[in-house]
Amino acid sequence: MDKIILGIDPGNYRTGFSIFQIKGKKHQLISSGTIKTPRKKPENFKVIFESLENTIKDFLPDEIALESSFYGNNPQTIIKLGEIRGVILLLAAIYNIPVFEYTPQQVKNAITGYGWAKKEDVYMMVKKIFKVKPETNDEADAIAVGFCHCLSTKF
Repeated sequence: MDKIILGIDPGNYRTGFSIFQIKGKKHQLISSGTIKTPRKKPENFKVIFESLENTIKDFLPDEIALESSFYGNNPQTIIKLGEIRGVILLLAAIYNIPVFEYTPQQVKNAITGYGWAKKEDVYMMVKKIFKVKPETNDEADAIAVGFCHCLSTKF
């Protein structure tokens, strides 16, 4: 069964994305990048919406893999991420694309083998496994999210 997966690492001003193609039991990274937005609301929501919408129209993903929110030291962070997630979930609803969520620990475990790995470790493994040099940690994280989903769909 062939599928196109859109992996997303949501961020307020930098949202990473990846596109994977699954053919049978093989997966291939076919595109990735970082959506950089102005540090001003609501313009950042519009940029994320339009950029992800163009990505959806270009690649026609069957599923979206999304890193779930986590609570850090600052409660404002979770609120801001929730706003971006709302933009992503709205797009998923508009285009009728199922969303699969993965915790940061699940994503890190999939890419590094250790659920509490550091961002640098995720970046290094993405670079090594996929022979790419992500522009940002957000792009690397989105590749890891997409990869995590590819692994979960094999079973």
